[in-house]
Order: sequence, then C-alpha cells, then structure tokens
Amino acid sequence: MKIDLCKRNALVLGSSRGIGKAIAKGLAHAGANVCLVARNESDLQAARAELEAQGTKVVAVSADLASFDGVKKAFAFVEKTLGHIDIVVNNCGGPKYGTLSTLTEEDWDRAIDLTLRSVIRMTALVVPGMIERKWGRIVTVTSTVAKEPSPGMILSATTRAGVAAFMKALSFETASHGVTVNVVASGGVLTGRIKELLEAKAHVEHRPVEELLKESESSIPLGRFALPEEFANFVVFLCAPQSLYVTGTNVSVDGGLTKGVN
Repeated sequence: MKIDLCKRNALVLGSSRGIGKAIAKGLAHAGANVCLVARNESDLQAARAELEAQGTKVVAVSADLASFDGVKKAFAFVEKTLGHIDIVVNNCGGPKYGTLSTLTEEDWDRAIDLTLRSVIRMTALVVPGMIERKWGRIVTVTSTVAKEPSPGMILSATTRAGVAAFMKALSFETASHGVTVNVVASGGVLTGRIKELLEAKAHVEHRPVEELLKESESSIPLGRFALPEEFANFVVFLCAPQSLYVTGTNVSVDGGLTKGVN
C-alpha cells in the first residue's frame, strides 16, 4: 500500500527527537510538508536539516507547548509558512517519575499543562479549519500507562488517560466531517524518555540502570524494544487517506506488552 500525502501540511509536536522526529520523517517520506515543533532550537534545526534531505518542505519553530502562548505560536507559524493544517500529531515529553507523596503542586500543574491542555488547546485551534475543508487527521501519542498504570507513573497515567477520553469524545463530533481522531499508545519503544525514566527508577530502587533496561526489555513479548520508526509507521497510516474508516481508536503499539484486552 502506497501512502501519498503530497500537498498535505502536517504539524508534528515534540518532533526534534525520538518518536516525534520519526513520525515527522515518516510523513515527509510520504510527501507531506512538515512543521517541527519543540523547545530546543539546536535539536530542531538539526532535525529540520535531516528531513529536508527527503525533498519535501520542512519548517521548524521553537515553542513551549505547556503554555497557551506557545501553542498559539506554533499554530500561527504553520499557517504563515505552510498554509492550512491537514494533519496534527500531538506528542510531548512525558511527566516526571514520582509518587503522590513526592510530587508537588507545581509538578501536577506542569504535567496537566504539557500533557493534557496542550492537546486540548492545539486541537481546538485546528479542528474548525479541518471541518470546513472536510478533511483532517488528528493523532495523539500517549503511553500504555494510561491503560495499565505502573508504579511511579501516576502523573503520566492520570494526564494521558484524560487525553484518551478527550480524543474519544472529540471523535463523535468530527467523524461526519471527514476528520478522524485517534490515539496511539507507546510502550517498549527505545527512546531517550525510556532511558530517563529508568534512570529515575534506578535512583529510587538503588539498582543499576543496565539491570532495569534488561528487565524491561525481557518483559516485552516480542523480546525486544521497538525502534521509533516502527512506532511511526502506524501513525503515518492513521494520517493517510486509506485510514478514513478508523476513528475514535486507542491503539497500543507495544510489542504485546499491555496485558489488558482494550
């Protein structure tokens, strides 16, 4: 199946590295014009240069998605440089590791703003135009901890579950307008985020990071971590014309790691 996204404009949040960068590369490979968004300017420009080699138009803007001003800045930049937005991939760094007793009010505020409100705010900006044009793809990257919480991940589990509920509710409002809304939950994808979480866990449990890394990988039924590109392939499909009949889903791409049936 050939995916053709030529003449489509895609906005990919948190796309300077890891899963977000892999998704942006996949969309560019399919022909889409892509806007990269992240906070780190040097990482952004390096990613932009790498994607430009694929031949599509690539632009980049630095913005803090935890603030409404940052979200509006990214949205306005895309409309100015690429035009209307056809595809949005909501993706951001996950909240910090911790428990109810160790997390502060500021930790909760930051997690809610970055993980939940950024999705709501960006989606609210792009949906009206998509509905007017009768075409749009909204994909939000979350984590399998929203379905199956694990110790130390209370911030991520809480906020990402809220994201999943928001996206499901939204899918009922947009389906008849040709706008699909889906969630893809990651698990077992080897990124810098996974390493950071294992380092935090290693500090709490006084265990070597290497031991936790090996233990984590062995818990995956497929027996290995996924590359970000393997996760990105599914997201690119959900952005394609061929995925029109898929909306309101919350799919785990995790090598079989999640034990639940949903």
